[in-house]
Amino acid sequence: MTQRDNMLNELYSELIMNSPQTFTMEMPADVGNGRIFQTTTKRGVILSDWQMNYFSDINVQGINSDEYVQIMFCLNEGVSWGVMNECNSVNIQKGESCIYKGHGKTECVCYIKDRDFSFKCMKIPMSYFSMLLTEYFEVQEIQAYKEKLLGGISKVNITPSMERILAETKEFMHFRGGLGYLYLEAKVLELLAVYLSEILELDILIRNDILISKTERISVMEAKRIIDSQLAYAPSCEDLAKQVQLSISKLTKGFSNIVGMPIHTYIIDQRLTRGAQLLIESNLNISEIAAMIGYSKPSNFSAAFKKKYGVVPKLYKEMQRFNL
Repeated sequence: MTQRDNMLNELYSELIMNSPQTFTMEMPADVGNGRIFQTTTKRGVILSDWQMNYFSDINVQGINSDEYVQIMFCLNEGVSWGVMNECNSVNIQKGESCIYKGHGKTECVCYIKDRDFSFKCMKIPMSYFSMLLTEYFEVQEIQAYKEKLLGGISKVNITPSMERILAETKEFMHFRGGLGYLYLEAKVLELLAVYLSEILELDILIRNDILISKTERISVMEAKRIIDSQLAYAPSCEDLAKQVQLSISKLTKGFSNIVGMPIHTYIIDQRLTRGAQLLIESNLNISEIAAMIGYSKPSNFSAAFKKKYGVVPKLYKEMQRFNL
């Protein structure tokens, strides 16, 4: 082996050692099927992916460290858990997530046999979370965030943006050395920003001069989440109003005040935003993308796209490819 080969091998070894370290644990064969995949960032954020199916009902318990803020995403069967020797419990269902600060107590979870449990979790060290609040927010905002996030458990539906970012966290494996850490750190911050905007917009991001009750605000934001989760086949205003239990007039007025645009305008804007993303990130053709985001005719998609972005989809894709 030449000196040059030795140098390259040493460099490659250093890159591997400096890449994000992962941990995988397979479930014991006599207990069930599944595995836990875990990665830790430079900042100590722990990203984990849990896939589990037990052969019999099983109780699992462990101490929930008070040194972390935890965000849990439920992707399949729902689950509930409680603190040992306390009566209250928490549950999340498929498509839901929750955020809360660890309490340093023992939690107990019951998993029912023959069910496919799938969770993703992000645990953020309190020291890092506090640093982010201090660096990016004003005193009043920080207080509001702490009251909302650190005083209990808040739940929010998983949005398409959250699903996308969660899936993209695995892409760090395409990078070597510190680049992998850098990529992961960016995804952690992106996910946190998207998550906080969803969980806190009712209390922080809505202007104080909007005269609408808290109950109506919650209903309006639920309508927004329904649209986001069913973008290609978004319900009509009438169906949406029924689902969130508001009159059509209160829903349309409240939506415009809170979101900043009418429902129909928001749907079009989000469809086109998603379309632009697919043009860049996928190999789908214009017709396929149009159908995926709710346009029956590609020509209608192209016309709306040009109105928003100034160019037709095909040209937009070429411009993005060459960073024009």
